[in-house]
Amino acid sequence: MKLTKRQFNREFKLSVCEEIEQGLKTQAQASREYMIGTNLISQWISDYRKDPINCFQGSGVNKLNMDSQEIRIRELEIALGRATLENKLLKEANILLKKIQQRNKSFTK
Repeated sequence: MKLTKRQFNREFKLSVCEEIEQGLKTQAQASREYMIGTNLISQWISDYRKDPINCFQGSGVNKLNMDSQEIRIRELEIALGRATLENKLLKEANILLKKIQQRNKSFTK
């Protein structure tokens, strides 16, 4: 099974950086709590300190420049992709379960 890369939204990154900057948590504490590498948190802190207002804007699609139909299409395409992956996984699991059931039947005879 392929691991997917986690993506963190701007608000989450800002909240982690602000907790650290305000002294509420250390980088190590945040790393353990959110299960994020300390190197990634250090990079976020560095970006945050350079420009706290404009940091973490991302290079993705800007939804402000898209109309509501384009946004809805994009959301539906993402949902379809997830459903397709889930369907594939469930089919593979079903095949494995059938093989296990056949083995169990042959052992009981």
